[in-house]
Amino acid sequence: MKFKKVLPIVVSCILLSGCWDKVEIDRRSFISTIAIDPGVDIGKEEELKSISPEEPFAERQIKKINVTFGFPNMSMAGGEGQAGNTEEQHIMTEAYSMEDAASEAMAKSSRNIYMGHSKLLILSSDLLGYKDTVKEIVDYLQRNPDIDRTMQVVVSEGKAEDYTKFKPETENSTQQYISGLMENSKRNSRILNITLNEFLILLSENGNALIPRINLDKEKDELILTGAAIIKDYELKGYFTPLEVLDIQLLSGKFNIGKKVVYIEGHPVDYIIDGYERKMRVEEAEDKLAINIDINLEGQLSAYYKDKKVLDKDELQKLQSLFNNSISEECEKVIDIARREFEIDPFRIREHIQKFRPVLWNRIEKDWDKKYKNALVNVRVRTEIRRIGAVQ
Repeated sequence: MKFKKVLPIVVSCILLSGCWDKVEIDRRSFISTIAIDPGVDIGKEEELKSISPEEPFAERQIKKINVTFGFPNMSMAGGEGQAGNTEEQHIMTEAYSMEDAASEAMAKSSRNIYMGHSKLLILSSDLLGYKDTVKEIVDYLQRNPDIDRTMQVVVSEGKAEDYTKFKPETENSTQQYISGLMENSKRNSRILNITLNEFLILLSENGNALIPRINLDKEKDELILTGAAIIKDYELKGYFTPLEVLDIQLLSGKFNIGKKVVYIEGHPVDYIIDGYERKMRVEEAEDKLAINIDINLEGQLSAYYKDKKVLDKDELQKLQSLFNNSISEECEKVIDIARREFEIDPFRIREHIQKFRPVLWNRIEKDWDKKYKNALVNVRVRTEIRRIGAVQ
């Protein structure tokens, strides 16, 4: 009896449901790269504010942003599995918003624009000088359910459009090349990797974020990842170098693999770090915060110099002590730059206090910026050289 009652419902669902918005795959343009530059009208904020909400034909041609959409040429795909090997095509638009840019792209393409497979978002460094426009873009990215939240985000030095047209030697598109570079963050902690979802979460918390920075050397025809852009209150405030990015990874608990170097008698001594642990303690000391960070590192010597014996226990301890002091001093300087020059906390200190010292956080929340800036910081580093490489 129960089966007879359920059967009509099941049959109805099968017959009455379907893909009402179906678009054939060969009629789609799968956007892989979205590059955003400032438009010629982006500085006319006062003029835009004068437009009345009740004014007719408000959807006028205002060139506030330039958006370049990159996508693989599916017509050149020779067969199954070859779509990733096709060259990238581009649609350039001038628009007053991201939604308008998408509409403009539709009008310039014979195919349906689909952004669900987007892999890379490039924000121009020039665009990040206009906070209100950046907020509008971020709001669009948060609200649009079709955009892939796992796509990677970078800041370009100069026009983002130029990077979409770069032809790398090892890949067929800029998106594949940059994504490959950022994947190397798993093997090199000087490289920062951030997804759109992580970027949106960081901005929603306090309007601050670190984003990988890319640079295009037109003379050498090279595109490289070089440090990180500092975003504070939705504006670009400056940059961290690759060496500073590595120290930030050490201090924030996100370090994977990297290397450090000290010079002895003019010779570089490389220390490859493949083991890592970070512990943090935050306390109050005479109306000031005391931030103590302990970093334990393990690794091997990659290079020393000929005829220098490192098997001796005293020599190894001497090297470890040099790395301890060098890394500790570097980390403390990076913390001072972040909190006093840029007034940001990429080390997750605030998050640590909120999570593990909630009573302390409730007491200092209103004065957090001042407390953080004037805190006593002590970074203790303990390195262990486990291996010295193959020697004879």
